[in-house]
Amino acid sequence: MPLLTGWASARLRRGRHWDAPLPLWASAETPAPMPPCLDGLDIVGIDWRPDVSLGAVRDRLRHTLTAVVPVSGPQFVVEPRGEQERLLAGWGDLLGQYAVERGVVSHLSWSDLAQPSGMGDHIAWLVSDERGIPNDTAAASYRELLDVGTDSAINHEAVVTITVNRERLSRHRALRGGVDEQLRRALVTSVEALLRGLRSADLAAADPLRPSGLQRLVRSRIDPVGARPRPRKGRLVERLALVRSSTAGPLALDCEWRHLRVDGAFHRTWWVGTWPRLAVPPAWLEPFLSGGGVTRSMTVYFQPVSTHQSRRRIERDLVKLESDAVTKEEKGRRIDARHRRATQALLDREEELVAGYPEMGYAGLVTVSARSVDDLDEHSEIIEQLARESGMDLRVLDARQDLGWAAALPLGLAPSTLLAS
Repeated sequence: MPLLTGWASARLRRGRHWDAPLPLWASAETPAPMPPCLDGLDIVGIDWRPDVSLGAVRDRLRHTLTAVVPVSGPQFVVEPRGEQERLLAGWGDLLGQYAVERGVVSHLSWSDLAQPSGMGDHIAWLVSDERGIPNDTAAASYRELLDVGTDSAINHEAVVTITVNRERLSRHRALRGGVDEQLRRALVTSVEALLRGLRSADLAAADPLRPSGLQRLVRSRIDPVGARPRPRKGRLVERLALVRSSTAGPLALDCEWRHLRVDGAFHRTWWVGTWPRLAVPPAWLEPFLSGGGVTRSMTVYFQPVSTHQSRRRIERDLVKLESDAVTKEEKGRRIDARHRRATQALLDREEELVAGYPEMGYAGLVTVSARSVDDLDEHSEIIEQLARESGMDLRVLDARQDLGWAAALPLGLAPSTLLAS
């Protein structure tokens, strides 16, 4: 009943169907109309380096700014175990630098879009008459090789986002000049630190996306099914800057109980309810990220927790568990293994905190995109099976598909604010 009530309330507040109004005269600076799940978002430019503008996603409702940095790394899977652990330790050190008192960074995330690399054009050319007289034996062998390669050829586009919040600005900084200007400076400083940290972790970090790059990113995530890998110098539409602020958003959105349709693509979003409970190797997520041959995005949010706040939470939980244990002993009840494991986990976390490893809150979202509902259902079964094999339990965000899809976009929308019922 609570979920049904929330679904009915959401339909009244956000509506099930949304269409973008089409202006008669739209300038390049006019922000694109956004559906209710993306309400308050626009893309702004911030002075960064000489003749270079830093693109930022501005959330006017939550008073945040988010920058997006494209990243790539070494061939992690083929590295030896020791090198994989070193690379993961570098990523952990990068996240840990933001778990400080009075830090302006509210959360970070990484988002990976995986889609079949697409060899349809090449296969169509292979069976056409444009290439002359074919050798049937060689063509059949080559076609068999392409069939095997097409199933496993996946293109990945990974980005890291960093979000600063106006509420985290110190009172002294807020009073010194305008609040918006101070928030912009805080984002620039945080982005510079992020770039240094990424390169120290042996990750290849490109410059943060400019406003035009953010606009293309939003368009590609709205309909990732038909998107193809970009040429290194950009497509003609990108060089001509035809994707502008006024055309960066969706044109239509239709929300159902278990899926969402945005323009020409159907999406379904899951929340990672359970992560692996046992120890896993460094490359444990690789089969899930690279398997299936479907269009899939995965976004993981990280919320830095200050040492003081983490210590208080550990002490509070330990006192509660010890009090429960005393109560059970007084009543002659047995202290079960779950209680002992929870206590030991808190003690281990306290030791890690003392050793200098900060606490980090995290949440994961997975979105599958397809051209039809039937394809979406088929691809969803593949993703759920891959998740089970990797030790994850995926929960479909019933009645909140629009909010889940929006939170899974690399725009800095934290699940704690979007997925609260």
